[in-house]
Amino acid sequence: MFRSNFAVLFSVMCLCFFGLIIIFAEFIIAAGLVNPECVRVGGQTAEPGKFADAFALSWTTFSTVGYGSTYPALSHENDSVDNCFFVTFVCSLESFLGVLYSGFCAAILFGKVLRIQSHAQVIFSDAIVIRYGSGMQERWDESESGNDDDSEDKKIPCPVLEFRIVNRLFDEPGGEIMDASLNVVANVNARDADPVLIDAARSKLLRRYSYRRESYYNKSQPPSTIDSMMSDSMSDASGLASFDSRKSKKSSSLLTSFITRSNQHAMDEDPSSRLVDKRIFSKMEFEQCEHPFFKRVWVGRHVLNGESPLVRPRVKRLIKKNNGYWPEKLNNYSDIRGSLVFNKILVSLNGVSNLSAQEVYAQKIYDFVDMNVGYQFVNTLYKDVDGTLKVDTDLINDVRQQHGGGGEPLILGD
Repeated sequence: MFRSNFAVLFSVMCLCFFGLIIIFAEFIIAAGLVNPECVRVGGQTAEPGKFADAFALSWTTFSTVGYGSTYPALSHENDSVDNCFFVTFVCSLESFLGVLYSGFCAAILFGKVLRIQSHAQVIFSDAIVIRYGSGMQERWDESESGNDDDSEDKKIPCPVLEFRIVNRLFDEPGGEIMDASLNVVANVNARDADPVLIDAARSKLLRRYSYRRESYYNKSQPPSTIDSMMSDSMSDASGLASFDSRKSKKSSSLLTSFITRSNQHAMDEDPSSRLVDKRIFSKMEFEQCEHPFFKRVWVGRHVLNGESPLVRPRVKRLIKKNNGYWPEKLNNYSDIRGSLVFNKILVSLNGVSNLSAQEVYAQKIYDFVDMNVGYQFVNTLYKDVDGTLKVDTDLINDVRQQHGGGGEPLILGD
């Protein structure tokens, strides 16, 4: 992609360079026709209307490399009354534009090179996979495997969302990314995210409000104000929340303060016409969000537990009732897909290139349709004939059904 863009940019610059030279060559020809003595070739008067001489004078003037055998006539070399003002003005203007053009080209090329140097040479997988149930059994501890069957049936681990990143420079000396870190944010519409915040705010702000009432008023009054302000009429089917209109302003300030404390940000793109829903950006916690020496493959894993911003509120309540384990009745690909809600997952990688010693970054955006439930990535590492460990980058998007089966049907392309 970079090579093609650079080739197009270089072609455009060359066309502009020669186009401007030809345009000014025409002006020089016109000046020579007005006064043939104003253009000198080898110390002699140039032949009027000759394009080769005008082109030679034009490109030397535009590139500011200095005049050779072709140059504008000086005052002692012509008898013109205006002292060859026309050709002198044309050459001066062309020289000024040539300086500007070279500066613009240098700035554009430098910006392109700097952008490439600051872009991490990594490949993100096009899909995200979710493993659940028996597909997570290789992650269970051996101590848990000795439990009785009844406890195992109830203690189903929460599903895990995974994507992976491959370093393009894995086989080059110094191609590692030092102190790499992942910052992953989930984007959810306010109509889907607000119930989550309300449930959390009810449990946390309620205690803070009750404590404040007892401190200031020393009265034992039932803490029902928060419930009245944040009346939750959410149903499991609709997933919507309604607020008391008389308390909406106060509840909005409480929710805003809670969003700030819980690493969530609310963005309202169109507050006047309400054409676009308010968007909530929630930071996702990953098992390994930092990598001190990223050389080959990095798998990002996010547990879909009761703290995940991707899980619907009703499922969070079921997880909480099940002591942090996944509900058995939702242990299938269709219910797991229905238990999640998000618009996009924004992934950004930052680190320092060991090759250029500069900060590098890379970004990837996943949509809800990029999710494959019940699958896991195939192995991309292999040993070469000389024993060196290498990565098959062609397999970065290849997935297979998880251990124990249970994968959803895939829509295969051509």
